[in-house]
Amino acid sequence: MIRLVIILLFVIFLDKSKGETINQIYLNEGLTENQVYNIRLFSTRALNLVLDAYSSLNKKRIIRKETYTYLDASLFFLNEAHQYSPSYIVYRQIEALEKRIHLYPDEDYSEDLKTLLIYIEEISGNLEDYEYVRKKLEDTIKKAAFLENQYVLDSLEIIKEKVRISLIDDPLTEAKNLIGIAKDHLKAREYKKSKQALELALNPLINISYRENLYMALVKEYIHKGKITYNLNRRISLRYLEASLYAVNKAFYVSSRENRDLIKVIREDIRDLLKNFYDEKSTERLLNDIIEKLKNIR
Repeated sequence: MIRLVIILLFVIFLDKSKGETINQIYLNEGLTENQVYNIRLFSTRALNLVLDAYSSLNKKRIIRKETYTYLDASLFFLNEAHQYSPSYIVYRQIEALEKRIHLYPDEDYSEDLKTLLIYIEEISGNLEDYEYVRKKLEDTIKKAAFLENQYVLDSLEIIKEKVRISLIDDPLTEAKNLIGIAKDHLKAREYKKSKQALELALNPLINISYRENLYMALVKEYIHKGKITYNLNRRISLRYLEASLYAVNKAFYVSSRENRDLIKVIREDIRDLLKNFYDEKSTERLLNDIIEKLKNIR
């Protein structure tokens, strides 16, 4: 019911915005192109600093303070990048709610949980376990009304671990962890191990700043929104699906060898989807098929 209300409000707003570009109208929730730009910007700055740190470890005379400065700066920019992930604010909202429950354990938090449900719905296109999270949260809302707040806390811990966007959060987290390991080795004067950790950190940084990750996250977002708006407003749905083709074309152009063949198949499926857009049965089948294939993009 909550999900239907969100979609209806969303569509009413869109209908009033004819003539504007897709970025101005549609992308006010979930993952936006502006967020993608900022994630790429900050992760690229982090990549440059990791390369500077690696170069400093190649010098005959290693100045640890200089290398530390590069690594600390790279972690700063990765933290900045992470804040633009749509999952970040949801994660922080869960943390704040947990703290409130600890401080005031006898309150009714069902309304706060309903707000959280809306925020999670907004990023559902990129959540792998969305259906599980939604059902878990709906059950938690019922328990909260009876002040079963220990159950609420336990559920929030489970939900918090599920609220992640793998194409964005995983490489950022992996890079941060590896840079942290490099710092530990640097402190212990194990310079070779520090360099090895930085070499490993390059892969996730390159994936997030140069490869298909961010484009494919946009594809997931557009396909999801194209599906939920299909039976509400065909014009809006079509615009989303056209945007998904635009994004998948860019993803294919920069794709890694591991994902290239699958992205090519998804691109062809989206083209078929657009050709058969007004055939409801064909569109429903293709949308479901594309969504299942997108789950295999890592």
